[in-house]
Amino acid sequence: MSEPSYEETPVQVGDRIADQRIRRDDGSEVKLSEVIAGPTIIPIVRYYGCLPCRDFLFGLESARSGLDADSLRIVGVGKAADYQATYLMQNGIGYELLLDPEEHLYHALQLRRFGWWMMLDPRMWWRYLRSLRSSRQGKITNHPLQSPGVVILDEALTVIYLHRGESIGDYPPVDEVIRAARKLSPN
Repeated sequence: MSEPSYEETPVQVGDRIADQRIRRDDGSEVKLSEVIAGPTIIPIVRYYGCLPCRDFLFGLESARSGLDADSLRIVGVGKAADYQATYLMQNGIGYELLLDPEEHLYHALQLRRFGWWMMLDPRMWWRYLRSLRSSRQGKITNHPLQSPGVVILDEALTVIYLHRGESIGDYPPVDEVIRAARKLSPN
């Protein structure tokens, strides 16, 4: 499988992205714009069974109680495995987890696959081992070298915040994401 091609100029904060077609865990198709209501935090995971990805999703869930009052929303996106998304939503994740099997959002935000040598990075192993405390590994349902990311979009699909991970589990601190989203809150 070859690396997908990307535009020369990467998407940056302040840019608008095109509306993307994604799926709900029941298989129904939805446009990204239909699930965005005000500033929306979108963790984009490698796959829903990935330990550090699940750890980050649950970290956002823990912080979510303070978000509702601020009119902020969280919607997760992963490549595949509707059963993993459904399982997480039935077992502690209170926000919607969507699927992007064709990787439209990954491509729009230029979330690339990292080089195999990044698997040797001790920070990656530390993030993985730290995640073992609270999760267990699920079946790998995406490319094992897919970079994760986090984006905050507004209703116009303008990028307000963007973090492109460089290896497994490379997510920003949850409190950093929450602070960035709260700056946009109308309240």
